Amino acid sequence: MPSTQNRDTPVGSPLVIQAATLLGGVLGIALSAYLQLEPGKAMAFAVFCLLLAWIAADGVPAVRRTWLSRPRRNEVSAVFWRRIGTKLVGLAALLGAVVIACSVFPFFTQSSAVQSFIDASHTTIPISVALVIATILYVVITDLVAEEPDDYLNQVGRVVLMQDFREEDVLFALRLLAIKCFFLVLMFSGGMTGLTELVDTPAWAFPPLSAAWFEGLMRLVFLFDTVLAAGGYIATFKLFGWHVRATETTALGWLVCLICYEPFFPAISHAFVPYGEGPGWESVIQEGSAIFILWSVATLFCAGVYLWATVAFGPRFSNLTHRGIITTGPYRFLKHPAYVSKNIAWWLFAIPGFIASGLAEGLARAGMLAIVSLIYLLRARAEERMLSKDPAYRDYAETVAAHGLLAMAKRRLASRPAA
Repeated sequence: MPSTQNRDTPVGSPLVIQAATLLGGVLGIALSAYLQLEPGKAMAFAVFCLLLAWIAADGVPAVRRTWLSRPRRNEVSAVFWRRIGTKLVGLAALLGAVVIACSVFPFFTQSSAVQSFIDASHTTIPISVALVIATILYVVITDLVAEEPDDYLNQVGRVVLMQDFREEDVLFALRLLAIKCFFLVLMFSGGMTGLTELVDTPAWAFPPLSAAWFEGLMRLVFLFDTVLAAGGYIATFKLFGWHVRATETTALGWLVCLICYEPFFPAISHAFVPYGEGPGWESVIQEGSAIFILWSVATLFCAGVYLWATVAFGPRFSNLTHRGIITTGPYRFLKHPAYVSKNIAWWLFAIPGFIASGLAEGLARAGMLAIVSLIYLLRARAEERMLSKDPAYRDYAETVAAHGLLAMAKRRLASRPAA
């Protein structure tokens, strides 16, 4: 069965992991921009720097702990190597499915990430050979230290070899493959675009506190977030404790998540909730005014909280999965700080335009944005239902309810003397 623990919270210093995340991300983005690499190579380099930082800060200590506490199994070497071979067959089958998907579906074939990989394929043979060797070593070592070596990879291999298998493990592997394929291509392509914009129109090329300057900083925040997310989808290494414990299994959970991303959200936004079509903020707030600066700083602050939430995840960031319960960073105060801050930022950016649209149109546009916020509410509820199967999440939810931001606000209001 997919590895499930009774209580699953990340081990290690949260501050060290967050510092490594910031250092790796900043260094990767800065160096890729400084070296003026092609977008695909720049994104790959940025993610590589991030992965190195995560492995040094969290991966190596985790391997040391795991190796020292590894189980002692009494099995003949033939059984061990037969299982390793089966796992490698399963891994090859999953990679083959990725190649087929990236060769057939337009979402993949037309993406800049896949095109970049294809263009660079003739120069990556030595890297591919090194990755194959590293992958075999990784599978061997992970099997040696695993409490239960008969994992989903072994079960996929058994399917290919036409042996008995556990259906739930194979379905878990297929869901995991779909999540990684979709989001990794999406984030990698978005990162390539962001790195190109960083080189062409950096925030520091514009006058401080101008609209273009704030927009440049917002692009930088979301570039950083995209690089961290891409790294998270790659870093699902069980050896380091970063693996996926469970995936979303309900249709509603998948729907409310995927609808928030390309190619689904642009189509739905244009057809059903075009809240951004109409007068913008500049119709109400003059650029350079005190209100403009305060409004922009507030929006940028929300974007910063959103990024902080991603940093708190570190190598465990992923949608539609359970990879350990995060209780640090902004998650100390809210269960869904990323969703809350993102939606507040959208409302701050959109409200001046709603006012400029007049009462009827403004209310209609506000209603459309409210539908988007409702989707995120449903998404949060779906995540809570999935994670609540873990007692660690239930304990965390109770802690936030008792000591989180809303609880602190309620206590403060209750302590005020009556007028």
